[in-house]
Amino acid sequence: MISTQAINHFWSRVRAVPLRAYPRVLRQRLRQLQWRWSATAVPPRVTDAELVRVFGVAHVNELVAQFDQRGVRFFFDRPAAARADAVADTVPAVRNRLLARGAELLVHRIDVLGSGPVQCGAQLPWRRDIKSGHEWPCVHFTQLTIVDSLAGFDIKVPWELSRFHHAVTLGQCYALSGDDKYAREFVLQLQDWWTDNPPEFGPNWANAMEVSIRAANLIWAFELVRDSAAVGTAFVIEFLRSLVEHGRYIQAHLEAGWPGSNHYLADLCGLIWLGTYCAPRAGAEMRWRPMALALLERELPVQVHPDGTNYEASTSYHLLVTEMLLHTSILLRLNAVAAGPQLARLLPLMIGALAGLIRPDGELPLFGDCDSGRWLALESDTIDLRTGQDAAGVLALGAAEFSQAGWLQLVEVPMRLETTLWVHGNDTNAGGKHLTSGTSANTAQHCALPDAGWYVLRAGGQYLAVNASGNGADGWGFHAHNDALSFELCTGLRSLLVDPGSYVYTGNFAARNRFRATAMHSTVRIGGREINRIPAADLFRLENDTTLWVEQLSGDDATRGLQVTRRTHLAAGLVDVHTRRFEWLPECSGWLIADEWSGGGSEDATGEVYFHFAGLPVIVDGVVVRTMCDSGRNLALIPCNVSDVEPTATIEIGSTGYRYGCLAPAPVARYAVAGRAFAVVACVYNEYQEYEVLRKNIAARTWPRAPAALSTKQNN
Repeated sequence: MISTQAINHFWSRVRAVPLRAYPRVLRQRLRQLQWRWSATAVPPRVTDAELVRVFGVAHVNELVAQFDQRGVRFFFDRPAAARADAVADTVPAVRNRLLARGAELLVHRIDVLGSGPVQCGAQLPWRRDIKSGHEWPCVHFTQLTIVDSLAGFDIKVPWELSRFHHAVTLGQCYALSGDDKYAREFVLQLQDWWTDNPPEFGPNWANAMEVSIRAANLIWAFELVRDSAAVGTAFVIEFLRSLVEHGRYIQAHLEAGWPGSNHYLADLCGLIWLGTYCAPRAGAEMRWRPMALALLERELPVQVHPDGTNYEASTSYHLLVTEMLLHTSILLRLNAVAAGPQLARLLPLMIGALAGLIRPDGELPLFGDCDSGRWLALESDTIDLRTGQDAAGVLALGAAEFSQAGWLQLVEVPMRLETTLWVHGNDTNAGGKHLTSGTSANTAQHCALPDAGWYVLRAGGQYLAVNASGNGADGWGFHAHNDALSFELCTGLRSLLVDPGSYVYTGNFAARNRFRATAMHSTVRIGGREINRIPAADLFRLENDTTLWVEQLSGDDATRGLQVTRRTHLAAGLVDVHTRRFEWLPECSGWLIADEWSGGGSEDATGEVYFHFAGLPVIVDGVVVRTMCDSGRNLALIPCNVSDVEPTATIEIGSTGYRYGCLAPAPVARYAVAGRAFAVVACVYNEYQEYEVLRKNIAARTWPRAPAALSTKQNN
């Protein structure tokens, strides 16, 4: 018997789909039913006869010679050692970092999505979550239970291993050292994977995005090792057979439902890569590429806003989509294939959005979800990146590709050129040699991305990123959080106030929803209610309860700010309203953050104002919350007298989950406010004496309430 809860959940999903989207929803549902109905009892392998027909040769024995002569250009010329040496000459640390990682891979010691180093034995756990121990059987993917709210296993762990990012590392090690042991390990691992994961069987064939990312990484790894003696004719034939199987799967299982997501874009990029790389001869067209390019042209204006931002309300997924489209665009250019007007128009805007969002340390503010996802991870120090994503590296690659060195002016760390060098080599027109960064800590450049609701204010060497985005994904909220009006604050390379990230998805339903909740963001919770209702059984949806208005405050180089209002619609026509004002105060070396709110009813308007700190020492000094770093600059949150109600300040031990699967403790300041208004000045200072002066001056001033919002810009 179906429970009332299940029925309510079903109808809440039905109501969340706009009428115009139902044709797309129904088409995808019919495709999914067809996948189930057509599932075979044995894997649909590509036969020798089909393989020779695809590549236009008379016999399979001619395949390797013809493949070498087909005229497809890759990112580097053979042998790969020349490109590897160019990278290592420019970035000397690359060699030692890669070879150290390669040594771990040779003995099957892996660290996947927070698992920690795990010794996996002779056979890698392709279908097992090494964190929980759960293993999926090798049956048709339509028969698998991928997600279980009670079981505690995480499908992303085997998916990540089977994306084969580590195979590219093995290839890079071979190209740097010339030692066949790395190429041999790649060959053995892939042969083992083929045996354990036949087409359409097992969890690693559960969606086309995983197949696409795997294909791109396998192509890169193969190109790096293909001159090794360990790569024989028989392996090359099986490798090409596997690529054709990957392409056929993607074409037949496109994730084209509503709302469109990064999965669908990855599917199309995968087909473009396979259609280009597997072209049977010079000038020939495989149907995968033209089909995918046509669909990409149709989908990009849906998923990319006119200001170049991704529509899923996540800066991390904006980066992932930009990365996959950028690498795909370069591959098309190398093979003299027109990218299409939408890709050509939108990709520079997407990279420009990264340039505006990027923090001085080369990271992005974490608005919405972050699962550490990558298309390619060509850099050798991925493990040292805060999220596992390389925003500065992608930005450098884009700057080189489009000759836009200005995109890098606001990055204060050394240039991250590894990816650019692997892709472009030492080409003086696109190799990054003339790109520089770190122009000035006081560069006064701001970023407004109103379609996504992302704003960055820079003043006095400080970086303030404000989130005014709605649910994203056409209101469905795939990767959105309840982070409206939240923000991140940095001074130079020091993070002060941060978004805690996402931590985990399906492996822990409670943690997933906790990290999406209002209290996990530096914003105001009214009456204990969420900004948007969180469906307990729907990990990739939020109820679309909130509307936002944004007003950019005018000012000169010394005074600038932003004001955002959210209206959350409750039951019975009641509304929560919260207005937050950010204003730069040069005399305080900080920001006024003024809040005013009203609840759906007079009895439930109490406010809790949260401030999430990076992993810094933090104390409460009366009602002031401040960091206690031994060196460098510190932050003080100094309340202003705007509500005539003394707030109560407490420090709680919270968590950050910047990198998927990794959890770390971090302090959270919570102000309990009985009234309906609250304000602090977030002051950055060097010495305690400076803090004392700031505190007295702020206490002596009369502060206005946050005025009502005046903007015409609305983000749903």
